Amino acid sequence: MSDIKSKIVKENVNSPDHYNKIILSNIKHDLINPINAILGYSEIIIDISHIKKNDSLIRDIQIIHDSGNAILTHINEIFSSDSDSDDDNVGNIIHNTELQFILRTPLSTIIGLAEMAMDDVITLSDKNLRDVKESLEKIREAGKRLFNLLNDLKGYVNYSVDELMEKYKPDIYSKEASNRLFDFSPDVKVTTEPGVILVVDDEVSNLELLEKILKESNHTVFKAENASKALKMLSDNSNHIDLILLDLIMPGLNGMEFLQKLKTDSKTSHIPVIMQSALDELEAIVECIALGADDFLMKPINKVLLKAKLNSAMEKKHFRDKEIKYQNKIKQEQKKSETLLLNILPGSIARRLKDGETLIADDYKNATVLFADLSGFTAISAIMSAQDLVMLLNNVFSVFDELLMKHSLEKIKTIGDNYMLAGGIPQESDNHAISVAEMALDMLDVVPKIDTQMDKSLQIRIGINSGPVSAGVIGKKKFIYDLWGDTVNVASRMESYGINGHIHIAEATYNILKDLYKFKKCEIQEIPGKGKMQTYFLTGRL
Repeated sequence: MSDIKSKIVKENVNSPDHYNKIILSNIKHDLINPINAILGYSEIIIDISHIKKNDSLIRDIQIIHDSGNAILTHINEIFSSDSDSDDDNVGNIIHNTELQFILRTPLSTIIGLAEMAMDDVITLSDKNLRDVKESLEKIREAGKRLFNLLNDLKGYVNYSVDELMEKYKPDIYSKEASNRLFDFSPDVKVTTEPGVILVVDDEVSNLELLEKILKESNHTVFKAENASKALKMLSDNSNHIDLILLDLIMPGLNGMEFLQKLKTDSKTSHIPVIMQSALDELEAIVECIALGADDFLMKPINKVLLKAKLNSAMEKKHFRDKEIKYQNKIKQEQKKSETLLLNILPGSIARRLKDGETLIADDYKNATVLFADLSGFTAISAIMSAQDLVMLLNNVFSVFDELLMKHSLEKIKTIGDNYMLAGGIPQESDNHAISVAEMALDMLDVVPKIDTQMDKSLQIRIGINSGPVSAGVIGKKKFIYDLWGDTVNVASRMESYGINGHIHIAEATYNILKDLYKFKKCEIQEIPGKGKMQTYFLTGRL
């Protein structure tokens, strides 16, 4: 009771007229619920009877259906005519002779025909017999429940407003109900991909009716009598629920509040929601759509319209799921492309290309370049198959790549059995020469240990030089990051004019490392393009 009053105070609507309006809306909602069952189950029987050409049963059920529509029309007219009056609306409804007596004639027809039709179903097959008998029983129960509700209205005149509010626990969004149409074409497109649907409704007959209708289209149906139970089911099945059919008016957490929880939770916000209610107040419909509902259905639920709206919502979800699948696939392909790009280019250079740079060329004042050549590889390759040759090279260069990461250096390229790397690019470093020297010593140590599967060990010849270099990306379709300049040329010459199993370095690198490593001074030799040069062999660490 306090919750309801707090809602009314919050909305600043504590006038008696507003109390009456809320109570009337909820009385109407309760009256329409059994009509929903009568109309829905009669439609199910009509479908079965059409298949079996049972004219007698069709005629009786059509009368039941027409009587249900007549009751619905009377209720809508009575509540509509009193809704704008300044008198005691609740009292007018309670004492309305048309509501109390005129409705009893079609209601008696419904109950009587439902009981009589039980004798006509013995000609049907076992499965249809079971379905029809079950539906007829639901129609009879709904009719008797409506009778009881009409009788109960007589006693409401003695209730205070507070007692009526406590009885109905009305929702502030509950207003009026709508008419029902039955002249839709039955040839409605049914989704080719049945889904998993959660139906949330506090009316048991509605749950059972909707379950039966949905299972006709091979949907899997979960049922929840209130929002709390639905939330628990969603926590277990949120990844599997394809759509939610949600009643607007429920005790405790109402449909609007439940919808808000769904759409603010990242785990359930993607699930389509179709609201259903016996009340067609425009504000409530607009607010439901604004909160994220995909559609709105009026009670009593029309089976054909329900299937059409379900089909539309499921189709949208199908395309949305497909879109997400493609987006994930695109992300995976992008990740593959980025990984491939990083295998070809340094990370910082790859990022610059992705950011739109078309011409990448940089100058570095201090860098160290290393060239390494596998000696004796040519002789081995002459007697090895292409597959074995590639596997051998892959084994060697994979070991070099691991050492490269250890010393934070950059592989530039491989040409045949030649391996080129550099320190101090593209990220500048004060320790570029030391890192390359450590790499060279590790390479010299590891190569003889690599198994060639031919009882022949490999040897390596290494050349190193330090100084300024230019670096950049060349190519438009097949990119390569490369280095240019005199420093690169001299490093290449150091390797070419070196000795197997030795690290041949130029004087520029020697001057940086001379206090940290052991060296052996070489004889001055003629280097093509450079003339006479003093060079050194790096022999170890101090």
